[in-house]
Amino acid sequence: MSAPGRLTTSAEVLSALEGLERGERALDGPWSLAQVLVHCAQSVELSLTGYPSPRGWVVRQVIGPRFMAKFLRQGFMSHDRAAPIPGAPPLGEPTLAEGVARLRSAIRRFEAHEGPLAPHFAYGEVDKRSYEKLHSMHVADHLAALRPGGAA
Repeated sequence: MSAPGRLTTSAEVLSALEGLERGERALDGPWSLAQVLVHCAQSVELSLTGYPSPRGWVVRQVIGPRFMAKFLRQGFMSHDRAAPIPGAPPLGEPTLAEGVARLRSAIRRFEAHEGPLAPHFAYGEVDKRSYEKLHSMHVADHLAALRPGGAA
C-alpha cells in the first residue's frame, strides 16, 4: 500500500481499507474515522449522481480546474479536512464497519460505471481516470490525519 497522502488508484484505496478494518483508529479533526469514510464515499457517489450544491461558474470553470490540475500533477492533495461536501446529507454516526463498507461499495460502483460522470462541485468536468485519482487522493489526504498507532 502507498503511504497516506499518496493513494492514486481505487485498488490502493481498497487495500488501505483492509488495514483500517482491523480496528478503530484515532483521527485528528472533527469527524470519526467512520464519518471520514462516509464523507469520502459521498464524494465518489456524487460523482456518479451529481453534487447537490455546485460552486459558482468562476470556481467551476477557472479556480477549481487549476487546483485539480495541480493535485493531479503533484500526485496528492491537501484540502480542508473538516469541510463537508456542499449540500451533502449529514454524515450520521456510522460504525467503522459501515464506513468501510460504504466506501468500498461506492468505489466498486464507480469502477463499474460506464456512463457519463457528474461535474464536480468545484472542479467542473472531470474524466473518469482523473476522478479515480482525485477520489483516491481525497481518501489519502483524510487518512493522513490518522494518529500513528492511536486507538480511539
